[in-house]
Amino acid sequence: MYTIRDVAKISGVSKSTVSRVLNNHPYVSFEKRKRVEEAIKQLEFKPNQIARHFRTKRTNSIGIIVSFLAHPYFSELAGALSEECRIHGYNPVLFQTFGDRTQEMDVFKKWKSKELDALIVTSTALTQAELDELSDNGVLTICNEAYTNNKIDVFCLNEKKAAYEGVQHLLNKGRKKVAFCSDDLASPSQQARLSGFKQAHLEMGLTWDDALIVDNISSVTDGYSLGKYYLSFSNSRAKTIDAVFAGSDFVASGFLKAAQHYGVEVPLDFSIIGFDNHPISEVTSPPITTIMNQTKDMAQDLVEVLDMRLLGQDRPFMFKQYNGILIVKGTT
Repeated sequence: MYTIRDVAKISGVSKSTVSRVLNNHPYVSFEKRKRVEEAIKQLEFKPNQIARHFRTKRTNSIGIIVSFLAHPYFSELAGALSEECRIHGYNPVLFQTFGDRTQEMDVFKKWKSKELDALIVTSTALTQAELDELSDNGVLTICNEAYTNNKIDVFCLNEKKAAYEGVQHLLNKGRKKVAFCSDDLASPSQQARLSGFKQAHLEMGLTWDDALIVDNISSVTDGYSLGKYYLSFSNSRAKTIDAVFAGSDFVASGFLKAAQHYGVEVPLDFSIIGFDNHPISEVTSPPITTIMNQTKDMAQDLVEVLDMRLLGQDRPFMFKQYNGILIVKGTT
């Protein structure tokens, strides 16, 4: 039975280079990779994965916790993180926890027992204190939520600034009755958005209506139902809203459909801002003004740092925020 040593000897490279090729690591020159691949083919070499895992005490697997994969943003984020893990030679393992603490803790147990080399958390039902305690068990990275911890790398969008700029845009258009939609107001990211929403009002010397801050709104159907509630001419609350910070492009598209159903002209009488710059924002009529996040850059930076930690590099823990980009289209 041939070993990595035999492959290295025939290809004229080090054993570590052979290992990197086997793990599909990107940092191998084309010429060396080709020689290794030819040697593997010549020897019909098949690495003993189980033996390698016992020897290195590594599984080469990265766990990614996502609450709801059906959520457009989280499906995009999970895809970007999975792709970056693959590029760096790791096997991404997705765990959909449905926001359930018990299911989430089961994933943490797998990570703690070394079934996973590292864990990426995109959303969590755990508290800051619980994450602090768990961070001692290995390589843990937070993606999307703005947790502060000196023992965990955190990569997230500056949600407060993004919401502030979006709502400021609405107020500058003369809107004064702006609804705020959240999918989970208890999360740090949504709290940050709400803070930006309020800051934009305060700086304009305006007040907001707490009754227009609505939680658990995440789908096209949710947006359409809420839009009908506010925009129906038969509703006593009609005309108490002249704009919406929808929280996602899907919710925004639901509001747009409701407005069109009741003959409310967008953007003449009603303005809409979505979030995420999803392709759906381009195919509506009119196209939806939205805020583009930095999902790809965030995933690239996160996995690069995670890879360095798994390779044993000691470095200060990172808290990095990315700025959203307001993209003005037809609904404002």
